[in-house]
Order: sequence, then C-alpha cells, then structure tokens
Amino acid sequence: MWHDRGVVVKRELAGRNEARGGDAAADELWAEAESSPAVSGDEADELARRAQTGDDSAREELIRRLLPLVHSTARRYRTEGLEQADLLQEGIVGLLRALQRFDPARGVPFAAFATWWIRQSLQEARSDFMRPTRLPPKALRQLSQLKTEHQRIYRGERRSAKIGELADRTKIELEQAEALLTADARPRSLDERIENTDGELGTMGDLLEDPLSAGAYEDVVDAVAGEQLRALLSRLTEREREVVQARFGFDVPAERLSELGERLGVSAERVRQIEERALAKLRSAA
Repeated sequence: MWHDRGVVVKRELAGRNEARGGDAAADELWAEAESSPAVSGDEADELARRAQTGDDSAREELIRRLLPLVHSTARRYRTEGLEQADLLQEGIVGLLRALQRFDPARGVPFAAFATWWIRQSLQEARSDFMRPTRLPPKALRQLSQLKTEHQRIYRGERRSAKIGELADRTKIELEQAEALLTADARPRSLDERIENTDGELGTMGDLLEDPLSAGAYEDVVDAVAGEQLRALLSRLTEREREVVQARFGFDVPAERLSELGERLGVSAERVRQIEERALAKLRSAA
C-alpha cells in the first residue's frame, strides 16, 4: 500500500513540475522544504501512528513537517544532472517506506528511523542515475559487499583481488559477481580519445567494427567456398559450366533463361535442361 502511495507522491510532484516549469517547480519545492516548520520527536511519532491507521491527513502532515529532514539529507546527495526536485521526491519515497515499517513498540523515534530509509532511497536514486544499468536494492547491497571486500584486501595486503576470490569471500555466485561488476563499470563515450602503442591518437569508435562491412572471417569463408565451387565446376563440360555460372552469377553477371538462350543460340527450354543436368552432376560430386 505504501509503495503505491510513493508512486502517487512522485506523480503529484511530477505534475507540479509540468504545470509550473521544471526549474521553477524545483526551486519552489526546495524552498518549501527549507522553510517548513520542524516537528518534534513526539509529534512525528504521533503523526506516524495516525498515518499507519489510514489517516491520510496525518500522512500528508507528516510528509510536510518532515520535509526539512528530507531536504537536509538530500543536500548531501546532489549530483550533476540530477534535479533537486528529483532528490526530494526520492527522499519522500524513502520516508513512506519508513512509515510502512515503523514499529512504535521498539521505542525508536520515527524521525531517526526514517533517516536511514531516506538515505537508502537517495543512494539508490543517485546510483541509478550514475550507472548505465539500473540495479535492484539486493544487487546494490551485493555490489557494496564486493567493493568493501576488495578495499579490505587492498588495504591489508596491497593487492587487487580477483573476481573469483571476492565472490568466494562474500558468498556471492561467481556469475552474479561478474555481472554486478560489469554493470558497475564506467560508461565510455565513442568519442573518448585513446592512444595506441605507436602513440597515435584516435577514438573508442575507431576500435569498433563496421557492421555493414564484411568481416575477415566471412572473407575467408567466401574464399574457401569459391575455391571448392570452382573445383566442382571443373567436372562439367564447357557448355554446362557456362550455363551454371551465368544462371547463378558466379564470376559473371547473372542471366535469365531467355537471355542466356539467346546468347548461346538455343531455346530457353534447352538452357533449362543443360542447367538441370549440370546441377545433378554437381550434387553427385559433392
């Protein structure tokens, strides 16, 4: 239920952005968060308890009164290209996640409990923005384990650990660890400047094969197939070889039956008969 409400909050704020312009809406929302009155711990706990019973007005008041907390936390997650309004939205979603899981019986103030979930939501948002592949929360935790273990090994032993070793120490399957580290790799531009062993400058795009050009492998296959076909054609008579080559465009332009018959001075039906006889010889020889 609270996940759905989080989506609603995002849509409401997104509509606000469209209505008033992205930059203006972001500045207004950010200013609202800065100027909203702070809420005491007891008030936040009471609003949270009421919101968990289905009181929508208490939920909205809790969000409004805790905007300063979301704002102060979001300021630490600013990233170039990620709008301020986006950070506040993600922070509010984290606040709603905390509301879903809050248990007053544990004695932890709601504001303190919500801070951890707000940070989690903001961290996921920034990671999704900076990483070319979006990772789910579980994958992010596993990736964090792999990086932490790598740092621990490097600090203690002054070496870089292999993926297999990291996977073994963190109890993560090797294929999963390889996929996570690949997804976390920095995206590279095709226009990125590179230098080869001879000191010549180029771009990443220069290293990519043109999909429209024939590859070396295809060239070799075509050459081998051509030699084999020529060896088979040598078993035909001169007339049969000429007909087959002209009909299938091998080393010469392809011709229709009527065109070939006219050039050879025979009927199209006679050309067809010669072609069938020649193909029968080729099948038996192959």
